[in-house]
Amino acid sequence: MTRISILSILLFSVFLAHGCSSDSEEPTTSPPPPTQGGEGPNPEPVAQDSTTAIYRQFFFRGTHNSYSGNQGGMKREGIATQLERGLRFFEFDLFSFHTEIELQTTWPDEADNLSTFNHNGEPYLLSYSETAGTLKIHMLTDGEQELVYDNTGNPWSEENRKFNILAHQSEQYVLDYVPTDGTLTVHGFNGTVLNTIGTASTGVVNAQISTFVFDERAFIALHSEDAGTYKIIEMVFDGGGITLGTALYELESVPSEESLYPFEQDNKLYIFRHNMNTVTNYKVDAIAVNGTSWSLGNSEMATSDLLTGTVQAVLSNGKLYVNSYAANGNVVGSQLVMDNGTPILVYEYNNETDPLIGADASLSPAEKGYDMFLRKGSSVQLSSINIGNLVLGHDAPGDEVDLTVDNPSSILLGDWIEYIAQWSNANPDHEPLFIMTELKEYEQWLADAKWQNIIQLMQDKFGDKLRFHSSSGFHNETIVSQDRIVDGETLYFMDENGSKEGGLLGKVILYIQPNNNITKSEHTNNFQPFGTANGVLQENFLQLKRYRENNKLVSPDWRKPNNYGNDIGAYIDARDDSYISRIFHMQSSDGDGQYDNIRCTDVMFAVSDRPYEGLYVEYAEEQEVKNELEKVVGCD
Repeated sequence: MTRISILSILLFSVFLAHGCSSDSEEPTTSPPPPTQGGEGPNPEPVAQDSTTAIYRQFFFRGTHNSYSGNQGGMKREGIATQLERGLRFFEFDLFSFHTEIELQTTWPDEADNLSTFNHNGEPYLLSYSETAGTLKIHMLTDGEQELVYDNTGNPWSEENRKFNILAHQSEQYVLDYVPTDGTLTVHGFNGTVLNTIGTASTGVVNAQISTFVFDERAFIALHSEDAGTYKIIEMVFDGGGITLGTALYELESVPSEESLYPFEQDNKLYIFRHNMNTVTNYKVDAIAVNGTSWSLGNSEMATSDLLTGTVQAVLSNGKLYVNSYAANGNVVGSQLVMDNGTPILVYEYNNETDPLIGADASLSPAEKGYDMFLRKGSSVQLSSINIGNLVLGHDAPGDEVDLTVDNPSSILLGDWIEYIAQWSNANPDHEPLFIMTELKEYEQWLADAKWQNIIQLMQDKFGDKLRFHSSSGFHNETIVSQDRIVDGETLYFMDENGSKEGGLLGKVILYIQPNNNITKSEHTNNFQPFGTANGVLQENFLQLKRYRENNKLVSPDWRKPNNYGNDIGAYIDARDDSYISRIFHMQSSDGDGQYDNIRCTDVMFAVSDRPYEGLYVEYAEEQEVKNELEKVVGCD
């Protein structure tokens, strides 16, 4: 007896045993189909839509990793071809960061001080020669350096200087500190001109200087490694000059190996403290701000394995980013979040490029995150680390994104969604599009609940066309209109009268698939922006799991997800180049109880890595027949 014959007998036996039963242990008898006036007492059921059909199925084609084109020998082609050939399911793997190398070169001039800063969204590089007293500022554009300021015609006095950048009240300032006598000079910078605003004595020599803004006031912080002191002083811009006040906050016995970074969060002032000798440990001091005398409120100690090598922090756009640079070039970034008074380092970034190894690292705030500047001798590298941008990639940002076929020439999700939105506008009566996004490396999404960025992007691009696949997550998102949440009961292809003018024609449905760990409290530490029960984002995540078993391609039984082996498993006996890589069933997070009148009906997206050839095409053609209004008999 052939293998197919045996399988057919087994499937027939299963059908006899279970029929179209519900999820209960005991099979139930299906109610007779509803009678329809004038057709006799027991007419054959007529499938009209996904709520009234007795035996009904909608089938749509799509691709797995829709952005990968023809990479790896696959034949997905680009988004333009996919839409033109009738694919309606698109899957995008997402990261919330990406790295752009702004500069990688050998620096030609002698420079005792070489640092970077950001002005009006553009990176600049400042170089200073102590022996000549010369300062140069270059703007970087597409890897090219343009000299915008040069004082070689009127050099400064030849002495050691340390520089810091302050952005305050829409102005950019360059601070020039002379460690030998504690003199501070403040210059205004407008992109091409450096104007001296004023000079004052800090009263602190041989210190590391930093700046910060709190409560819209500007401050300098001076860490004297020789004296072991740390002072915070307000800097007042008055009448075109500057004035330094008395120390508002002072610490004694501060180790020279410790770095301190003041930052503001939720209108409160904190100091992040890290000692290079205790790499994985850190401390956060809460500062009680009271008039002209500040004091220590409380301190919280914490440990994180995200801290390795050289640890630095930078305050950018109201967020404190902590960057670890190891001697082997490994880079990891995190965001420090005060969660109900408890400091938490949330993993945000890992470098997907090749950084200089064994270099000196420094950070500066940037428009979309922060910049990391590496210097090793005359070799320099400037990387722009963009945090929060939604970018495509499989194992890393940009990984397996095919830009050689008819795809957008970008890894930014927004550019791809814009293309799909334009196609949708040009084809207003198209079959519903289904867009699934998969969040990679879940912890990166904790700090800002970035799936809200996905929702906002889709709303901006699709407007009234956008719908959301039912999940408890969407029901809990305040930015989601509840009347736009759809599931397997939603009128899908037609309205209740069988008219294709209704339903979801011309609409776009969003589903966000998280890394499963993002829904588990043991992985999120009940982080406050989530503050929810396990699985709140997508409790129907399991619908997308376990579609390959022993190299067999199977589909879950819609009545009992643990049962495998219905028609897809029977049709595609073994994986080949056209295998179905994922099957999504349009169902609801509420379970099968809502399907009392649907029985064997489903809305199914079967996706393939090779959507235009082989068994997949044959199967798709067979299944798509069921999308038409026909009398459908049985469960097949």
